[in-house]
Amino acid sequence: MKGFSKVFIDTLLSIIYITRIEVLYMSDKVLSKQDFLKRTKLNNEKFQFFIDQVILEDKDTYTEEDLEGIREFRKLNPHDINDIIKKFKLSKDQIKGFTAFGLIEKSLFFSNKDLDIFQSWQKLKRLGYSDEACFKVLSEVGVPKEENLFEDKNLIQLKDLSETTLISERTIKFYEKESLISKPRIYKNKRFYEVKIIEDLLLIRDLQQIGYKLNAIAEFLSAAGNKNEKLEAVSAMKLELDEKIKTTKAIIKRVENIK
Repeated sequence: MKGFSKVFIDTLLSIIYITRIEVLYMSDKVLSKQDFLKRTKLNNEKFQFFIDQVILEDKDTYTEEDLEGIREFRKLNPHDINDIIKKFKLSKDQIKGFTAFGLIEKSLFFSNKDLDIFQSWQKLKRLGYSDEACFKVLSEVGVPKEENLFEDKNLIQLKDLSETTLISERTIKFYEKESLISKPRIYKNKRFYEVKIIEDLLLIRDLQQIGYKLNAIAEFLSAAGNKNEKLEAVSAMKLELDEKIKTTKAIIKRVENIK
């Protein structure tokens, strides 16, 4: 280190040493028990819960490692029991019912999977079931899986139905109102129709284009949808269409013969 004075080198080494000490201190900062509880917002009951779960130890000081243990647990179990009670309007006895029937573990914090159980219980309660009946259904049948109509290939949304058939959404809704097509299922404020309705809509459009009125189309579709009347209704429609084809061909010839 030629050109550097001994004083400069000693000063530089001192700075490096102090910096290392500070880094070590900051990486494992010590908190008193009171500061730790304040920072984690744990009351005595919740603090004891983490001790029972062997996530924490009861000691005088705590470190960043202890804080990280709390964070990791809360990531997996983000729902506080008090929030659950408030959200689903549960009593302490009802919470005990969930644990008694083995639906949840006795805890002060719950996972998203646990939340599904509470939501299913609430739905059953709204249908008029008693507490015990709700617990029995969930424990014997399990939590029903919520269907996702967006993934159902047998259904089509209104906007996609309109794009496929080139029939406006407004017209489709009108046909629905007039019972020309079956009503959709409403899911998350979206209208989902059975895919087979595409053919019905195209038939309605085509029949209108060759002069059929909506009331006549409605009568035909109603009869065609009845097993006992379908054969007769389809045969009658075919005869009518054959007559229209003959008439159309005759008109075409007359047009071609115009001089």
